[in-house]
Amino acid sequence: MLFKKISILFLIFFIACGAGEGDVEVTENISSNSDEPTTTTEQQKENDDSTTTTIEEVNEESEDYSSENVISIGEIVTDTSFRDYQKYVDVAGLRIFALPEVSDEYMYKVAETYFQMLQQGENIDNGLRSRYLNTVDNEKVFQRIGFEGPEYYNFDSPNPSVDCCPGNGYEDNHTDFIWEYKDANTIGTIGEVVEHLLHTITGAGLLLEFPEWSWEDTNSKIHKAMNEAVEKNIYDISSYEEIKNNGDIEGYNRVTVQEFSFWVIVTSWGYGDIFDLPHGEFEISTINEVRSELPLAFELYVDTIKKNLYGP
Repeated sequence: MLFKKISILFLIFFIACGAGEGDVEVTENISSNSDEPTTTTEQQKENDDSTTTTIEEVNEESEDYSSENVISIGEIVTDTSFRDYQKYVDVAGLRIFALPEVSDEYMYKVAETYFQMLQQGENIDNGLRSRYLNTVDNEKVFQRIGFEGPEYYNFDSPNPSVDCCPGNGYEDNHTDFIWEYKDANTIGTIGEVVEHLLHTITGAGLLLEFPEWSWEDTNSKIHKAMNEAVEKNIYDISSYEEIKNNGDIEGYNRVTVQEFSFWVIVTSWGYGDIFDLPHGEFEISTINEVRSELPLAFELYVDTIKKNLYGP
């Protein structure tokens, strides 16, 4: 419990104070006989080229994570070939794109949060994690960051001011945006980043590698776990009925499973207070309740999430 509190405080401190823009690169080399990551930090040299902030040449070839999990935060790269998403940062194969209004500092906060989720721990299965990391990399899973919400870009109109996706292979394997809100408080920022990263992890990364996490297959284990929660009045999906009523069954299946997965994970990580649990949509708030009330969801958490992710 104490270590969990320290982890939460570290994340809060990082989000509140921020990392320096372009000032660190962190690499975690994981060996099979060590439970702790080896971390190196180096001061980045300023780059006079205004179009690229990388410390070394960008390698577009996919990285093989089969022998060891190399977890690193790259520098922000500017690339005009990605439509409106002309800057990005890579973290272990996940490409995090940002629209122009997003600050570099916020991009690094998002990257650092994902990096923290990929730390080594005693429960991590490196073989299982390698499968996840390779899929994210090879299938071009990506995360988008925008500024101040969808209304800033007129996303609800027939003619939004920016493209939905970066292109060049980064089209399909994503979920929703992370939004940088200039007036958001620290807890709100943490919630925004963690929630939408988990949407991407479960709704794109795990979906592509582990069939039990498929929101597309209504007979998948995650669907059955969600249905168990609905039947027990633990998970309320009534707010999403409008999506189904409008004929978007695919969207309905995606969002209900995506949100359920998120609630199960943050509850199991002990973040009930941060996300104001329990509340109307999700009526439990501790891992013990997940274990006792939602055995199918708990089994998924133990078999996949606990072996792949480290709660930041």
